[in-house]
Amino acid sequence: MSNSLRGWVLVVFALLLGCGGPVQRVDLAAPNASQQPASQVPTVLVVTLTGKLGTIEFARCHRTLREAEAHGCKCVVFRLEAAGSQGEDPSDLQSLLDHVQRTPVPTIAVLKGPVLFSAAALALCCDKVYCQPGASWGGIEKLTPELLDLMATDPDAAVAERLDAQRQAFTARLALRDPKPSSDAQKLALAMVDPRTQIIVATVRQGGIERQAVLEQGEIAALTASGARLLGDRPLTRPLTLSAEEAEEFGLSNGTLQDPNSLADVLLVDRDTIAELTENWAEKMVGWLEMLQPFLLVVGFVLLLVEIKTPGVGLPGLLGVAFLALSLFYSYLVGLAEVTEILVFFLGLAAIAVEIFLLPGTVVFGAAGFLCLVLALVLSRQTFVLPGNAVEEGILLANLANLTLLFVSVLLLGMLAWRLLPKVPWLNRVLLLPPEPVPSSSGGGSGRGVVDSGTMGMVGRIGVAATVLRPTGAMEIDGLRLDVVTEGEFVEAGTPIRVLYVQGPRVVVAATSHDRSGERGSVGVVLLLCIVGLALLAAEVLFVSFGVIAALSGVSLLSAIFFAFQDSTSFGVTMVVVEAVAAPIVLTLAFKLLPKTPFGKALILDGPTQSPGAGTPAELASLVGKRGVTESPLRPAGFARIDGKKVDVVTRGEMLDARCEVKVLEVHGSRVVVARC
Repeated sequence: MSNSLRGWVLVVFALLLGCGGPVQRVDLAAPNASQQPASQVPTVLVVTLTGKLGTIEFARCHRTLREAEAHGCKCVVFRLEAAGSQGEDPSDLQSLLDHVQRTPVPTIAVLKGPVLFSAAALALCCDKVYCQPGASWGGIEKLTPELLDLMATDPDAAVAERLDAQRQAFTARLALRDPKPSSDAQKLALAMVDPRTQIIVATVRQGGIERQAVLEQGEIAALTASGARLLGDRPLTRPLTLSAEEAEEFGLSNGTLQDPNSLADVLLVDRDTIAELTENWAEKMVGWLEMLQPFLLVVGFVLLLVEIKTPGVGLPGLLGVAFLALSLFYSYLVGLAEVTEILVFFLGLAAIAVEIFLLPGTVVFGAAGFLCLVLALVLSRQTFVLPGNAVEEGILLANLANLTLLFVSVLLLGMLAWRLLPKVPWLNRVLLLPPEPVPSSSGGGSGRGVVDSGTMGMVGRIGVAATVLRPTGAMEIDGLRLDVVTEGEFVEAGTPIRVLYVQGPRVVVAATSHDRSGERGSVGVVLLLCIVGLALLAAEVLFVSFGVIAALSGVSLLSAIFFAFQDSTSFGVTMVVVEAVAAPIVLTLAFKLLPKTPFGKALILDGPTQSPGAGTPAELASLVGKRGVTESPLRPAGFARIDGKKVDVVTRGEMLDARCEVKVLEVHGSRVVVARC
C-alpha cells in the first residue's frame, strides 16, 4: 500500500472514530447535575432535546439510534423538555421519523413542559410515551399559511392541500406503530397534525348505554340522527394540545411519571446503566456544514473540472473530492444519506474518470457515472426512493429543483473558469493548454495539433482496419501498420477507413461511410427523439400498454443520448442532464394533470362522497347494544356471532380471543365496534 493511500485510509478511519464518543451516566431527575462516565455498559441511551430542533439535535438523535443498534441496547429514550419551535426543517424531521420507525430498538418519549411542532411529531412516532406533571403535547401544525402557500394562486387551497398531505402521511405513520393506537387516540393524534379538526369530548347515551367518546365535528350529526344523545360535550383547543392528564385519559400516553427516575423501574433496568452520548466534533461541525453544503457541492464539482485541465493529480482534484465528501458527510450525520448512497456517488465519479482518462469516447462509462451521481445526490437528500405520499412528492420535487440549480451553477462556473484561468498569471502555468498548430509542408495538415512528417502526410488517405477498432486498434495503409483510434464509433476489421487528422502520436480515423469532415451534426434528430420519448412517457400514464409504451420511450430517450454523444461530448452531457430532469417532471405533471382532464375524469373513478356515519345499513344499526360471541380472534378485527348472524366486527384496539362474549358499542357505516362484556 502506497504512503498516500495509507494516509487516506487513516484519515477515513479517524473520521469514523470521531463519529462515536464516550457515554455518561444520566440522572433523569436532575439532568443539569454533573455527569460521570458510565461505569457499566449502558442498556438505555438517552437523548435530551430542548428548544428548537436544528441539525445538531437531529444529528445527535441519529447517532444515538445508530449506537443503540450497534450495541444492542434495550431502548432509546427521547427526553423532550420544552422542545419544538416553528421553522424546523421538514426534511430533517422526515429522516428522523423514518429512522425511529425503522429501527429495531424500542423508542420511548418522556415529555416535560410544552412539547410542540417537530418534538410533538417525534413523540407520536415513538413506541411509548410518558408525561411528567405539567407537560403539554400537540400543536404539530398551525393553520397560518407558509411562504409557499402565500405565493400560490389560491393560498387557502394551498394550505388545505398541505394539511391534507400531512394528515395522510401521519395516518400511515400511526399505522406502523406497534401496538397501534386506539381509534380515539388516533383521532387526537391527527387533530394535532390537522388544526382544522375540531375535537369534542362528550358522554354519548345510546340504547340505554352511556360512554365517553372522542368525536370529530362531522360525527356529531350522524350520531344525533341515529338517536343518540350527547351529554356534557366539551370542545378541545385548536390546534389540539393535550395536558399530561388528558393524554393519559384518552390513551395517547402510557402514563404520567411523578418521579422521572421511576422510568428505570418501569423499564426494569438498573439506573446506573442509563447513559447519554457526549457531544462530539461531528455534531459541532454539522451546523456550519448545513450552511456550506450548496457551496461545497458546486465548488467541489468545479474543482474537479479544473483538475481535468491540469496535469497529474493536483490540489484542485484533492480539494474537490474533499468538498464533495464533506457535503455527503453532512447528509450522513442528519440521517438523509446512508453509506450506500455515498459509495454510489464516488462510484459515479470513478466511472466518469474512466470515461475521460482511460476510455474516451465510449460514452457508456460517462453516462453510467452521471446517472450514479444524479441518483446518489437525490437519495442523499431524502430517506425514500419513490414518494409514497404528497409530503414525499413535495420533498422530491424540491430536491430535483435544487439539483437542477446545482448543475446549472456548475456549468456556468466551469465555463467561467475555462475562460479566466488561462489569463491568470500564476494559474496559466499549470493548465493543460492545447499545442500550437504546425502547418504541413504538403498543405494536407489538419491543423489539429503537433504532428510529425511521418504521419502528417497520411491525412485524408484511405486504408483498411487491420483489427476491430473499439475505438482503438490498428490499420494498414500502403503496406504500413499503424495504431489508430476512432472518434468513438466501433469499426469492424476489414472496413475501409480514412485518416481524418493527426494529433501528436494520435492518428484519428473514421470509416469512409462515416467521414465526419463535412458533418454538421444531428441536433434536430436528437431533439425530436427526446420529445418523442418524453411524449411516450406521458402516454404510458394515460394508456394501459403493459410496459410497451414505456419501453419505446426508453429506447427513444437513450437513442437521443447516443446520437447526441456522436455529435459532441458536450451535447451528449447536456442531453443526459435535460432528460434526467425532464423525465421526472413529465411523469409528475402527467399524474397531476390526468385527473383534471376530461379523459382523466372519464378514466378515473371518483371516491365516495358520503359523510362519516352516513349510509349505515339498518340491519347493522339495529345491532347496537346487543351481545354476541367472537368466532375468531379479534386482532383487533375479526368475526362475531351476534343475533344469530355472522358479523365482521372490530374492537377499539384491544385484542380478544375466540369464544369471548362481546357487546356492540356503535356502528359507523359498515364498521361494527364491539368490546368485551
